[in-house]
Amino acid sequence: MRMGDRIGFYTRSFFNVFYPNYCNLCDASLNSQENHVCLNCLYDLPYLNGNNLNMDKLNRLFWGRVQVEHVYSLLDYQKGNQSQQVLHQLKYKKKRKLGYFFGRILANELMQNERFDKIVPVPLHPKKLKERGFNQSSVIAKGISDGLNVPVDENIMDRIVYNPSQTKFSKYDRWNNVRKIFELKTPKSTLEGVHILLVDDVMTTGATLEACVQEFNRIENCTVSIATLAARI
Repeated sequence: MRMGDRIGFYTRSFFNVFYPNYCNLCDASLNSQENHVCLNCLYDLPYLNGNNLNMDKLNRLFWGRVQVEHVYSLLDYQKGNQSQQVLHQLKYKKKRKLGYFFGRILANELMQNERFDKIVPVPLHPKKLKERGFNQSSVIAKGISDGLNVPVDENIMDRIVYNPSQTKFSKYDRWNNVRKIFELKTPKSTLEGVHILLVDDVMTTGATLEACVQEFNRIENCTVSIATLAARI
């Protein structure tokens, strides 16, 4: 072990003894080789990757609705499963580092695919951003950005309507709830020929992402792919 690695190992070990870290999902103590989630929980998460049927379902979600190049998601989102727990810790317990951590994991899945020019997190309305204190999609996007070495651009799109939470809405009501709530704030000409990776935390009906993509589909030769931490398929 090199001197620098040895010092880092001893430093982490010291802090783990006096300031122990715990798994965000099961509260087990983390060892010096674990970050944010223990290996047992990390192994047991309901991953979508590696299953061609899941990938096909994801890419069909927007067929006939908007033009999307590819759709990627790391985890299968179902009520009560560990994906929901991950999202709860990120959004409501404000575990930003957890979002960044999973963003880096998602980046590893994306490395095997096409090249992106910009990463755009789905924006929050300023009022919602003030209430929450951060945009969870931006945190995930930053992890993906550092993993892929592709810049995050949060100055492309605004959320101009403050709308209620989608949580208890039906599929039809969700689509109505997000109609015309996004607006481009950069000249369309600057996005011509650009491949954008649109990032959100979770995709259920896809209504919010569809509303975003509609704005980009109005730009000539602008390609959009989607990446989410979790998706219900």
